[in-house]
Amino acid sequence: MFAIKEGERKINGKIIDTFSRDITEPLTGMTVEAGTTGFMGSPHRGAGGRTYVSFVVNHGDFHFEPVRNDNGQMAGFEIACCGDGGLNAILRALAFAYEAINDQANDVED
Repeated sequence: MFAIKEGERKINGKIIDTFSRDITEPLTGMTVEAGTTGFMGSPHRGAGGRTYVSFVVNHGDFHFEPVRNDNGQMAGFEIACCGDGGLNAILRALAFAYEAINDQANDVED
């Protein structure tokens, strides 16, 4: 079993709860953090939900690159990694981020 840490991030004035964990593979180590406010009933930035995902590589063969649109503005990012440890770390990081966000988005508490 792995340890999950709770935290929080402020995104556009809203505090969201986040969850993070360390992922260790042969010659690879990374930390993934993810969280969301869940759905807020609006597609607009001012009233809609907030979501956060972070991947921090502590060691391993990874490359992160911004993707820019035709105006030169950052519009996304690319991740490349080498080795079976890198592949498995990405799989585990994406699965954890998905579960953390999905659980929060579908948590219905009144």
